[in-house]
Amino acid sequence: MIEFHVNTIPIGQPRHRVTTIGKHARMYLPTKHPVHQFKAAVRLAFAACRRSYKLTGPIEITVMAYFPRPKTKIWKTKPMPSYWHIGKPDADNVLKAVMDSLNGLAWRDDAQICRANVMKFVCGGLNEPGVEIIIKDLAPELTRHTGRTIDCTGVDELRGGE
Repeated sequence: MIEFHVNTIPIGQPRHRVTTIGKHARMYLPTKHPVHQFKAAVRLAFAACRRSYKLTGPIEITVMAYFPRPKTKIWKTKPMPSYWHIGKPDADNVLKAVMDSLNGLAWRDDAQICRANVMKFVCGGLNEPGVEIIIKDLAPELTRHTGRTIDCTGVDELRGGE
């Protein structure tokens, strides 16, 4: 299991923009979009706790995004607990940005992710915005509904030796 914290405001993966060059369409993401800085911060935080190998089997990822508290919700005398963040960006876009940034670093391909959990919160009290990421290898505990352990050795050979 790999756990790490990214000290930055969570940013969701935006839609790519399309332009035409001649008669061909080209998709791009503007270089000044803040998602690039967010992805770089995730890669840097992962590098600080990096393991010596990439995960090759099924993976579970949990992303807990903590957004800054709005100024209208900051009080001096009342308690300020965390609460669910129900605004933009969408949870799936935050997850996509995290998965894209770790693609090739923590795992070979983000298609290996079999279970994903995303939670969005507004920071409580003196907490700082950021992202908690937990990556877990599911291969050792992969079980069927009957409770029997499934042997995952040789799965790469069955898939064509990827």
